[in-house]
Amino acid sequence: MYKELLEIPSSHSFVRTDMKWDIGKETDIDTFWYDEKDLSGSIIAKYVVKVTKFIYPPERSQICYQKFTPDNLSLLSTGELKQ
Repeated sequence: MYKELLEIPSSHSFVRTDMKWDIGKETDIDTFWYDEKDLSGSIIAKYVVKVTKFIYPPERSQICYQKFTPDNLSLLSTGELKQ
């Protein structure tokens, strides 16, 4: 799902490397870490995807991402994904 929303080429793999759940009184936040790999298997970018679920009315979700260089040192882009 996130691969399509992030418009990652179909020839690249999108591999989840970690995840974390934070449960709060008003929101649940799921955080996922991904590596984008090219055809040769080299990591070309790293992503952090955060899904925030608001529990109280109006119930809604928000998906934000950050894209980093393969060494995880520089932020390349950030934004909100439309479902």
